[in-house]
Amino acid sequence: MGAMVTCPACGAGDLDVRTYESMMVLRPNLALFSLACPHCAATVSAIQPIPSSLREEVQFAAIELGAGMGAHEGNL
Repeated sequence: MGAMVTCPACGAGDLDVRTYESMMVLRPNLALFSLACPHCAATVSAIQPIPSSLREEVQFAAIELGAGMGAHEGNL
């Protein structure tokens, strides 16, 4: 199961950050996720650990962009 967040607009607690619309990586294991609530369509933002199921995708994107993120040190 992914990291779940709660919508502040409608209170739905089943929002999964893996359904993100955008993600800003803050640290190798932490990101700011933005997603749309499937119940009320509000935009929800939350700082959450990057789920393990997304880490390979994040590492690949960092390499493609030359973002570093310490991947050479095995941090991801």
